[in-house]
Amino acid sequence: MPSRPPEPTRPQRAWRRFVFSGLPAVSRAEAALVERLEWLLPASVNTEAWSGRLQEILEAEVTLSLHHVQAVQAAGLPRLVSRPAFFAALSPAPHAARALLELDLGLAHATVDAMLGGGGDAVQARTLTDIEEGVLGYLVLELLKTLSEGMEPSLPRMRLESIPRTPEEAVEAVGLETHLLAVQFRVGLGAQAGHARVLIPASVLGVSRPPRQDAAWRARRRTEWERNAGRLSNASAWLRAEVGYAEIASSDLGALQVRDVVLLDRVTARPHKGETGPAVLRLGRGRVGRMEAELLLEDGQYKAKITGFSLGEEPPPGTEPAGGGVDSPGESTSVEKTGEVDGADLMSDIPLQIAVELSRVSVSADQVVSLKVGQIVDLGRAPGDPVELSVNGKLVARGELVEVEGSLGVRITALL
Repeated sequence: MPSRPPEPTRPQRAWRRFVFSGLPAVSRAEAALVERLEWLLPASVNTEAWSGRLQEILEAEVTLSLHHVQAVQAAGLPRLVSRPAFFAALSPAPHAARALLELDLGLAHATVDAMLGGGGDAVQARTLTDIEEGVLGYLVLELLKTLSEGMEPSLPRMRLESIPRTPEEAVEAVGLETHLLAVQFRVGLGAQAGHARVLIPASVLGVSRPPRQDAAWRARRRTEWERNAGRLSNASAWLRAEVGYAEIASSDLGALQVRDVVLLDRVTARPHKGETGPAVLRLGRGRVGRMEAELLLEDGQYKAKITGFSLGEEPPPGTEPAGGGVDSPGESTSVEKTGEVDGADLMSDIPLQIAVELSRVSVSADQVVSLKVGQIVDLGRAPGDPVELSVNGKLVARGELVEVEGSLGVRITALL
């Protein structure tokens, strides 16, 4: 039979990297401001207590919800508060820095109308009178009182310092700041809707101290994670079970080949012999903390029973470099002075911590929240199964545990 002619090959389409344009760049300093806001305000932003207090004062239905939090640079402040509104300069005594409260003009008139016995109806957006500003100033004081009730005693209390009349006076009241945090709320008062915004300078957020990891802090963190776990149900990470550690120079790591053996500095368990023992469970890259666990062998499969949690980043146990690495007094050091040598030539001496992973288990965000002491995690590995080597959570090789003159090592079977 005649052979079929070959089908024409389709030309490969060139793929272009898609770049999101128009997104504002966020620096590490600006991201740190958002983290500090959590500890400056009670329960992140306790809008329920504020809306309840507003309903008591205004005797009207009030809805208050957090719309967004955005870090802005001080150079963009004049553009951000360019429209007429009600402004209130707030100061955390005894600090000189000031925060700024902004209430859009329509909502400000409706609020005054409700406080004076009206129904909070919308009125013509005009400049506020002195009496109307005083009424709103009283409302701000009541909100600050409600805010202070949930704050830590160590934090300074906010006080009303002044009421700027124009956007230019509002910008001047904030003063010289590098970054600010804009916290914007959606506010509903009867049929009137609008927004309220609080601009918090970096120096004001700087007075909040990192939280103590006590029982109250842990309970608050758990509540927040449980409330938001549904949003992260599709997000997953690796839960890594580590049973050994080694230290290797970066140059040696790059020269690893198949059948090479990496000798381990410390071993917590010997799964190639079917033995049990301690293990360390790390989530993702393991920078936040770790879980102590005990390996169990049931029905020919390894499982890990969580025995404790440890927060804070620290090097794996037993992998600290031996010796101080500092020249002793009286010793001479040879230094090569040449223009052809620079710092890049020293990179090969940087030690890397290699972890021996018995298993990796994919877990979702809601599963991570439910982890607790005594819980058993199925690792899905049997005695003698291959192990994997990782550096900072990134897999670099796969191998098998072997004995070399009384020491335990990993013979490389594949490079990843």
